[in-house]
Amino acid sequence: MITHLDSPRRPMTPCRPILRVSALGCVLAALAGCGSDPADGQQPAAGTGGTENPTGASGTTGTGGAGTGGSIIPGGSGGGGTGPGGDTTTGSGGAPAAGSGGGGGSPVTCDLPTTFRWKSGPPVISPKPPAGRTFASVKDPTIVFHDGKHHVFATVFDTTSGNGSWQSVYLNFTDFSQANAAEQHYMSSWATGSTVAPQAFYFRPHNKWYLIYQWNGRYSTNDDINNMNGWSRPQPLLRGEPGAMGSTLGALDFWVICDDDNCHLFFSRDDGKLYRSKVSIDDFPNFDGYEVVMEAPSAGLLFEASNVYKVDGSNKYLLLVEAFDNSPRFFRSWTSESLDGPWAPLADTKANPFAGPANVTFDGADWTDDISHGELIRSGNDERMTINACNMQFLYQGRDPSVGGDYGRLPYKLGLLTLEE
Repeated sequence: MITHLDSPRRPMTPCRPILRVSALGCVLAALAGCGSDPADGQQPAAGTGGTENPTGASGTTGTGGAGTGGSIIPGGSGGGGTGPGGDTTTGSGGAPAAGSGGGGGSPVTCDLPTTFRWKSGPPVISPKPPAGRTFASVKDPTIVFHDGKHHVFATVFDTTSGNGSWQSVYLNFTDFSQANAAEQHYMSSWATGSTVAPQAFYFRPHNKWYLIYQWNGRYSTNDDINNMNGWSRPQPLLRGEPGAMGSTLGALDFWVICDDDNCHLFFSRDDGKLYRSKVSIDDFPNFDGYEVVMEAPSAGLLFEASNVYKVDGSNKYLLLVEAFDNSPRFFRSWTSESLDGPWAPLADTKANPFAGPANVTFDGADWTDDISHGELIRSGNDERMTINACNMQFLYQGRDPSVGGDYGRLPYKLGLLTLEE
């Protein structure tokens, strides 16, 4: 049994109720823009006569119908969908009335399923070292979409000399069909140095990009994610962080998510517990102290790679944690209406996981048993960590199960899960 330790801090203000749609509705929504370009947060959809935008927030100004002999007047703003044009009214002996503007519909969103079924193809990103270097693996990805491109930061195990070491790469591409061909920029000479197990996001209050990483918990900032030379030197993330660098119980796999008032830092220690620190949004990123969120009876059941997201169109947060139970790696999941908890199980077992061998099928060869450290494709790119449940994809690490040996040299590659209807 997992013990949930509730925090006394106040919960997040509830968001608007979710609009539930059928599977067909989700498909139509995805075609109409249920996905995202989170270039700088959520962007508008089309009103009648307005300009369409793929993420489905408010539209641009539409155009109303004209009365007989009258002139066309501007319509109202669409509210995330295409509204019908207004009726016309014919003037009688006087000036005709103009039609009303198009009325917008609500953005289409989907609730989370209670069971998940995923499809995966072959690896989309394999180790691709620059000349003169050798990588055994690429893993621990973080991914954001901005300026028409996916930006990925990931961990690599560099075996160029000696026993090897954990290092980092950055790559970008416009489409996953191009991901494996993208240049992997080696980051050891950057001001950041090695950024193991990273998380990238745009923090709106500071108008800056943040890169969160280990060891110990650190962060760097950048005004422009496209500028590889723009990252700052690392700064400490968490005062009073448990464990020292190199400790088997040191903190790792840091994850930041913010609500309207506070920012929350989740992390693990490979000890069967999930931890959290909290700071006001005005004081971010100066985290201080921590508490236990939940605890499992064995270390493997709450292991590493926690992710937390806000589900679009709902008051729900989704928590993912990687686990194992005498088995390959899989992800467990919980939901809550507040980042302070409590967290209710969603799909949290080996037999019914969020993602794992029990619910992933492959197009082609089954190239991995592990569904390990990864990240959902977000609908936004900022500190709110939003996802659209109508169109869920998960970038994860997997490996050939027939290859054993030292953990660092296991041949991890990155694959992409797509949720099946």
